[in-house]
Amino acid sequence: MNLADLPLHQCRLSEREILAYRRYGSGPSKVILVHGLAARSETWSDLVPLFSAERYTLYLLDLLGSGASSKPETADYSIRGHSMRLLDFLNQLELKQVTLVGHSLGGAVVLLTAVEAMLRNADDLLSAMVIMAGPGYIQRLPLMAEIFENRLAAALFVALYAPDIWIKTGLKMAYYDHNLVDREHIARYAPCYRDKEAKRALVATCRSLVPLDQDQIATRYQDLRLPVLLLWGRHDQIVPLSQGNRLQDAIVGSKLEVLEQCGHNPQEEKPAETFAILHSFISGNIYLTD
Repeated sequence: MNLADLPLHQCRLSEREILAYRRYGSGPSKVILVHGLAARSETWSDLVPLFSAERYTLYLLDLLGSGASSKPETADYSIRGHSMRLLDFLNQLELKQVTLVGHSLGGAVVLLTAVEAMLRNADDLLSAMVIMAGPGYIQRLPLMAEIFENRLAAALFVALYAPDIWIKTGLKMAYYDHNLVDREHIARYAPCYRDKEAKRALVATCRSLVPLDQDQIATRYQDLRLPVLLLWGRHDQIVPLSQGNRLQDAIVGSKLEVLEQCGHNPQEEKPAETFAILHSFISGNIYLTD
């Protein structure tokens, strides 16, 4: 499925901050898909067609600085900034009882969004949450974030054309199956590495990956009272499975599913298995909340 065939919508949060999204389906079960670092909503291309358009309405969101969303030169590109915008997105579209699904950075974003919704007593916004290979605790930064700590390296990244080898290096880290590092998948991620404004936003995001109050945020996980699914690849080299184990211990009633022979991107490496797990979780949650 070519997601570009879906109409592109905009949610204007301010004059400078405009979130782009695509919508698939018209069913009663509303799901927000939030992509990861150095990615865009096209990374859900293999997963989206597996959902029934009569049962689900999917919102494929581009985070600020990514995909078709605006990319202001100065903005809050931190996880908290993205989370606050996600809450604003839900409120502007008047969406309630949604399932948030976040991958990698998107997983950290939806986790903090759930915490913030809880603190605001906005329990009607979310019905469930899925964290897919998303860090909930401080860990070693991704390689590109370590590189961008050097201002000269960051400036060169923004200024220079990114050859395919740069993209291939990132995908080889992400995929267990290196056969997926092909022309199609390189093209899926290439704009994140070649659009100058997107690269500038990527650098800013990488420099603010660790919330200053992360320890305080983590103490709130135990207070979450919504259904939570944790989905990990056994061979994730970017956000290790130990993160999923820690979150399972911290979040009451959460369920951890592990996909074998799978790396950091279950939605691309194991789309059928990933869909089956998501569908079972979301369907079961709908039954419980009805």
